[in-house]
Amino acid sequence: MNNELQTKKPKSKNSTGAPVRVSNETKKILTKLLDKANKKSFGKRIKPDALIATALKLVADNHLKKLQENSLSNADRLEMAFKEYKKGNSSASKDDFLGRLLDGESDNSLLEKVTNVTEEK
Repeated sequence: MNNELQTKKPKSKNSTGAPVRVSNETKKILTKLLDKANKKSFGKRIKPDALIATALKLVADNHLKKLQENSLSNADRLEMAFKEYKKGNSSASKDDFLGRLLDGESDNSLLEKVTNVTEEK
């Protein structure tokens, strides 16, 4: 048992990196970009961290907005539309809202708010 403890390498405390999980597809893209970036005659190899850091600096607010919208479920969008509807109709219940939505009695702006996120994708 002592041999097991002695043969294990102690964890390095100097490491400043952190593991990040990515899909296999993302890993393939990263590997291809690194291979392309490292096809050069001179200079050090470009590490994944340098490529990712450069790419992250290029992410704009509109990209983040798009990611946020893509993360919404249909239930989330419905809840957002209901909250918006409640601003103008404070006494309305969710059942009233759903009934008006299903009956098509609500104004077109309400329907647009519910379906707007999917159309922007």
